[in-house]
Amino acid sequence: MVESERFIILVVDSDPLVEVVSASLLAAAFESKLASCEVRVRVLSSSKEFLNLQRTLLPEGVQNIQLSAKMASDSEISDTQLIVAFSGLDQVRVHSLRDRGIAAPAVGLCQFVINLTEILQNYDRQKLHDVRQVIAGAALHFGIDGGSSNCAICADKVSDSFDYWINIADTCSKFAQIVRKI
Repeated sequence: MVESERFIILVVDSDPLVEVVSASLLAAAFESKLASCEVRVRVLSSSKEFLNLQRTLLPEGVQNIQLSAKMASDSEISDTQLIVAFSGLDQVRVHSLRDRGIAAPAVGLCQFVINLTEILQNYDRQKLHDVRQVIAGAALHFGIDGGSSNCAICADKVSDSFDYWINIADTCSKFAQIVRKI
């Protein structure tokens, strides 16, 4: 697969633990041969931050999740097409990305997924050739129409609540299904 066929999603969450676990869940949701392009889910967290995560703060069932989040390389950061978060965007790191020239839209994924189907209804289906452009365009449209980069669903996160993590996994699954249908 050529580099241009990659769809890079960068998880930049305000909570490092949520960032790594949700990136792992989102990456797992995209593990399918049905995707029309290669989806890579990456994080900005350093390997030192990975080692310092307090997994004991997670519910027992979530502690057992294999953390497969991968750090973004410089080239992947440059090619990022969508920035997402779950408990809120880390605005400092998003501004740092903007300073580096990264113009990818940044959204709270839970809120974005809720509105994505409706947003996509306005697209001309016969012109939907590139899923990456469609999703990035929908994210921009979402923001222009008043969509928030702060997720109201996850704003009251309770990281020790199993239901919180089930909601994140559900959001990841729904997003992957929508992307596959485009």
